Amino acid sequence: MDELFSCRNCIHNSGQSINSGPGKGYCQLHKSIIDHPVETTCKYLHRKDFPVFIVDEGLREHAYEFALFSGLASLKTKVALPIIHYSEKYAWEHNQYNSLLNALAQYHKSERSCVFIQAFSGGIDGIRSLAHASLVRSYMHHCGTWKSSYRLILSLVQEVDIEPRFERNTLLDLDQDIEEARSQALWDVVFTRISGIQEYGWHAGLEHLIWIADSLNSSLAELDWTRLRDDLSRERETITKMIIEHAKSNDAFFSPAKYEVPPDDGDTYLW
Repeated sequence: MDELFSCRNCIHNSGQSINSGPGKGYCQLHKSIIDHPVETTCKYLHRKDFPVFIVDEGLREHAYEFALFSGLASLKTKVALPIIHYSEKYAWEHNQYNSLLNALAQYHKSERSCVFIQAFSGGIDGIRSLAHASLVRSYMHHCGTWKSSYRLILSLVQEVDIEPRFERNTLLDLDQDIEEARSQALWDVVFTRISGIQEYGWHAGLEHLIWIADSLNSSLAELDWTRLRDDLSRERETITKMIIEHAKSNDAFFSPAKYEVPPDDGDTYLW
C-alpha cells in the first residue's frame, strides 16, 4: 500500500511507475533527483493510477501527514530529504547517465513546456509512454485549466489504445515471469492515460470524460487488455470529437489571437 503513495506513483516523477523504471527518479516539482523513489514522497503527491478527484480524500490525509515537510521526505521514517540537483557531468563521470532522466531534468528549462511534452508522444516505448501521459497531467494540473491543455490531451487520446512495449531492463521485478512483469507495467501506463482523460473532463466540465471508465464495459475492471483496447479504439473518435467541439464552442480551438502569431518571415507558429 505504501508504494501507492510513493514517488513511483506520482505524476511529477514521470519516468517511473510502481512496476517500471529502475534506478533513480527525478521530481519535476522539487527539481531533485530521487535516490529511492519507492521510499520517498511529499505532501504534493499526485497519484498516477487514479484521477485526483477520485482519491482526493486519501491525498488530503497524506498531505496532512507530511504537511511539515516543504520538500521530499522519507515515506517510512518521515525524515526530510535533501534536494539533489541533477548534473549531467556527474552522471557521465559516475557511469549513471540515463537519457530519459537527463531529458526530464531539462523540462523546467524549456521555453515552451507544451512543445517539450509533445516530443514524447508518438511512440510505443513503455517508459516514454508513461512519461508522456504523466507530463500531460502535470502540465494540466499546474495550469489548472483545460484551455491550455486540450491539444496535449488530444494527442494523448490518439495513443490511448496503443500498447506500450517494455524491454526487460526497464522493468523492476525481474524475478517474476517476464510477460507478467510487462503486463503489470502496461497497466501502469493504461491507468495513467485514462486518469489523464478523466482529469481533463473534470477541468472542462465534460461528464462523459469524467466517468469514461463507465463506457468501457467491464474490460477495465477485469484488466482485460485485449477487450479494453477494442473499447478504447471505439471511444477514441467520440472523445476526440467531444474535446474539439467543446473547445470550438468556447472559442478556444486554435484561437488565432493566442496560437497563430505570424512572425516576420511569414511562417505561422502554432504554439
